[in-house]
Amino acid sequence: MSAVKAKMKTGSWLIAAILSALSLSGLMLAGAAQAQAGPRITLLTYNVKGLPWPVASDRSAALDAIAGRLAAMRRKGQQPNLVALQEAFIPEAKAIGRKAGYRYVAFGPGSDEVSVSAGTPQDRAFRDAARFMDGESSGKRVDSGLVIFSDYPIVAVHRTAYAVCAGYDCLANKGALAVAVVVPGLAAPLTVINSHLNSGAASGAPRERATYAYRRQVDALKLFIASTCPPGLPILIAGDFNVGNRAERRNYFTDQILGISGLLVAERACGQKFVCSGGTSGGIAESIRHGKDWLLYRPSRSLALWPVNLSASFGRAPDGSMLSDHIGVAVTYAFDRLTGPGPRDLEIAIR
Repeated sequence: MSAVKAKMKTGSWLIAAILSALSLSGLMLAGAAQAQAGPRITLLTYNVKGLPWPVASDRSAALDAIAGRLAAMRRKGQQPNLVALQEAFIPEAKAIGRKAGYRYVAFGPGSDEVSVSAGTPQDRAFRDAARFMDGESSGKRVDSGLVIFSDYPIVAVHRTAYAVCAGYDCLANKGALAVAVVVPGLAAPLTVINSHLNSGAASGAPRERATYAYRRQVDALKLFIASTCPPGLPILIAGDFNVGNRAERRNYFTDQILGISGLLVAERACGQKFVCSGGTSGGIAESIRHGKDWLLYRPSRSLALWPVNLSASFGRAPDGSMLSDHIGVAVTYAFDRLTGPGPRDLEIAIR
């Protein structure tokens, strides 16, 4: 134990997560690795359109209905273990987790949180050219709208605000939220990230400005992923990434997030593997076609994980109506080859 502690570096948010997990679970830091069946974890990503008036009409009834459906799923033992919400700006949206019975909650950057990065000279020139009529120079009117609800203890939280934005998206403090959760059966805390990236045409900004802001936010997200969960450790990521069907967005997101970070797309994996069920429903097809709400994952050297079920938990009603303008998509992951953390794994996690 002392030898491991001696290698800890201050400033790593995972230090607190690992130590809290150890105190909660009584896990041993050393010992022979033992293979065993791992848990199954369901993660829901959902842009709930929790917008304030006058941007959206009264959303309280729909948001209460979302909370009610999650609570009903809980009574049946079918609730997602983790919920990542986007656009949870108003109190009714933030209260969904409490009303649905989730014990743990974490919120993304507040409206007054400033990016830790000043950006490049190009970023500063971009901000100097902010357009008042598009809302780019009016200040942050709302927070990030990011929330993570969890049935598992959240032992560490990390947030970042994006330094660059375009159009009406600048009225919200877009960024990313990471939590470390202690999952029974896992040998170390699991990192879960939620983010919401700049929209395109909906932002009201010219295409070139919206594309520049999008790319810079993808760059920031890539660094955030690396800082919160170094390569070699497992991670789950959810969010409204606003990739859409434009080649410049899809290619950049694929190259920078999937290629460099080694992440896999749950929706894509479910379309290729017979072990994953539910990937052909109408709601899933519609969500994939829009290309905005993505669920990403990465296994590690000592922990295999893969999607085994994909569902449109919050899709269209028989009459075509929805509780939001997005479909809520949930994926269930299976974990296997679970091992006790070896010295090398711990060194990666805490440095």
